Amino acid sequence: MKTSQWLQIALAATASFVTLGALSPTTAATFDSLEVNSNNFITVAAPFGNNQHQLLIIEQVSNRKPCWSESGSSPVTIEPLLLNFDFTGICGRSTDSNGYSIRMNGQDLGLDYLLRIVKRNGELVLVGTHRTDRKARDIEIGRTRGMGSGFDKIFLDPGWRLTRRTYQGKALGHIYLTSDSTSPVNQPPNPNPQPLPPDSERELIFTKPQAGTTAPREATPTTSPQTLPLPATPAPTVPVFVVPTQPQAGTTAPGGATPATSPQTLPPPATPERQIPVFVTPRS
Repeated sequence: MKTSQWLQIALAATASFVTLGALSPTTAATFDSLEVNSNNFITVAAPFGNNQHQLLIIEQVSNRKPCWSESGSSPVTIEPLLLNFDFTGICGRSTDSNGYSIRMNGQDLGLDYLLRIVKRNGELVLVGTHRTDRKARDIEIGRTRGMGSGFDKIFLDPGWRLTRRTYQGKALGHIYLTSDSTSPVNQPPNPNPQPLPPDSERELIFTKPQAGTTAPREATPTTSPQTLPLPATPAPTVPVFVVPTQPQAGTTAPGGATPATSPQTLPPPATPERQIPVFVTPRS
């Protein structure tokens, strides 16, 4: 399946999903969840960009046409059939955090955790990564049980299931990846976190910094001037004393005495080599 077709799915996200994904934490706390028929849903690792993958959830809303097909094993390859027809009213799809999020122990974690797909141990793993705390461990949710070259099915780990978000008893389009386990954000932080081994896998998340804010755990640069290194000390030189051969006309010392032949110090030569004093005497 071509990447351009996958992009068509992503660009087709509805405005209602965008509105739901932008709710404040106070509003998000009022959401509930509703159990769904898991046979009507499939979680997929969809390829995009340069050998990357993103979570895609497809829902079979109506039986008029199948929305996907499955083939193979380890991994199971998915053919998104909804790309071949107008799937309005037949298929549903969630392509980003506006359409799905994590829910644990009755708490919506969409504002704290970002859903990603990473490569680990020869398979694609669906994980939840904390948006700000880089020391927090990923929440593993599902895996593809192998790696293919297209759309791969994600099998949810034991204890995980799909539910639907509800608000005041009304079902919404947002899908939860749900677990009854205790939410990590409710657990006390580890007072003595252990450093990761050097060969452990680390995933980086780059986010666009906002103007006027300082990146976490980065010190603000000081405005104190920096001390420049001292220049190299030149090699010592020896002054050269020169005795004039002829007195200068029209110049006499006080009292009519001949001007004193005070030695004059010449500027140091260009090269820092050691110099020997040279005394010049008048010719007879």
